[in-house]
Amino acid sequence: MKINVLVLQFIVCLAILLPNNIKAQEFPVTSTTNVSMLGEVGFDGTNYLFGFAEDSISMVYAQFISSSGGLVGSKISLGYRGGAPLVEYDGTNYLFLWSGAKQVFNPDKSTGDTIFGQFINTNGYLVGNRFIVATNASISSPKGGCLEFNNGNYIVIYKESVNENDYNYVVTISPSGIISTPIQLSTQSAGDNAIAFDGTNYLVAWWSHGINHYDYEQDIYGQFVSSTGSLVGSTFMIDDDNTNSDNPLSMAFDGTKYMVTFHARESGTNDWNLYSRFVSTSSIVDDRIILRDYSYKPSFGYTSFDGTNYLVTWADSAFSMQSVIKGRYYNTSGVPLDNNIFTIFSALNGDVPMYAGSFFTNNKYLVVTFMMDTSNFQYGDIYGTFIPSSTSSLIPIEFGYDNYLIYPNPAIDYIDVSILNDKIFNSINIYNVFGKKIIAQSINKDNIRIDVSKLSSGIYFVELTDGVSRNIKKIVIRK
Repeated sequence: MKINVLVLQFIVCLAILLPNNIKAQEFPVTSTTNVSMLGEVGFDGTNYLFGFAEDSISMVYAQFISSSGGLVGSKISLGYRGGAPLVEYDGTNYLFLWSGAKQVFNPDKSTGDTIFGQFINTNGYLVGNRFIVATNASISSPKGGCLEFNNGNYIVIYKESVNENDYNYVVTISPSGIISTPIQLSTQSAGDNAIAFDGTNYLVAWWSHGINHYDYEQDIYGQFVSSTGSLVGSTFMIDDDNTNSDNPLSMAFDGTKYMVTFHARESGTNDWNLYSRFVSTSSIVDDRIILRDYSYKPSFGYTSFDGTNYLVTWADSAFSMQSVIKGRYYNTSGVPLDNNIFTIFSALNGDVPMYAGSFFTNNKYLVVTFMMDTSNFQYGDIYGTFIPSSTSSLIPIEFGYDNYLIYPNPAIDYIDVSILNDKIFNSINIYNVFGKKIIAQSINKDNIRIDVSKLSSGIYFVELTDGVSRNIKKIVIRK
């Protein structure tokens, strides 16, 4: 089978007009290339709300995105400067929390910050006035603090500065803005935090960097907290390690136990291994499970759960031109579902993805990343993508070969599929993000046109198969 002249012309034009690394699966949340910090994302059952800080003065903004990845309205200014905001939805309104603008990747900070809160409704209007949550305190990055909503209350984990040390505190906030008395969690200076809810209590985990200095020792502690903000039991050790790391940690709950994902430096190197440990609701900690070894320079691990299995994402070679976001599914024993580690984000328009977070809702994963401008590694844009659940009939694996082209992409009414390299396929299928097959047809020629005019806007997966192997690509439909 040979490539025809029209396809060759298309390839030449594409090579001239577009960078080779453009991929269809990403959708932009921002496009100004001057976002300074990516915050968290909330979901109200219809749309997602992203929080971020923008420009050199770090103004706090919000942006709604539809469940198919499209912009909903314009970005919303909260009217104040601040760092990366925490975002959570209570069934009626969103709560945004932020403190003074700090470098996301630098835990060193001045004392005297104030944590502010602001409610926003699902139409994007501010509800009430900005209010103070805590003084001399910080949520200097999304993982520096935690915000969750369960059993009728928000729970907030933040850091308070005392004699140049940061100690974790917990408060609750009602949907009407009533704030409880703070309770101290940590007795040693604390770094980044993670939190998950088991239906009764929260497990809060953090790494400690010792007293009166920043040596970044990777000792990880845990503490159970009730949904009313009271301590349950005592602080316990999750991982004891003498090597140094200041990477954030992450956590998810699978109905029986928590999966805590963290980094520890490989002895004799400046690189980290990515590990997980399972923790029971009674504080029993299992052995380490290695997820990615130091030779890939993994960092910024993030763990989420889809009701059956975990998705772990991380950045390989972050803060370099080779930075790429990877993902892998694991079962509740920490065993990979298969041998495939797939790429979620790679370089785009000269920018590189530095870190990514994910959460599972609306029957699919939303994975978000911050694409940094490589000219200064300071500003960038936010992108997202949807990943099917681990139980979907379609697993989004990036294959190491390219045997067909799809164009136009994004598409409106049709897509053309051109088979390359004399490859033989016998069928083509299109799935939505939930793994449901919505188009299926046989293949008997090199070039196929498929009518997609009846499909709604969103992200889809195109699968070509010969009955044994599968080639999968993502496409975007825009109306």
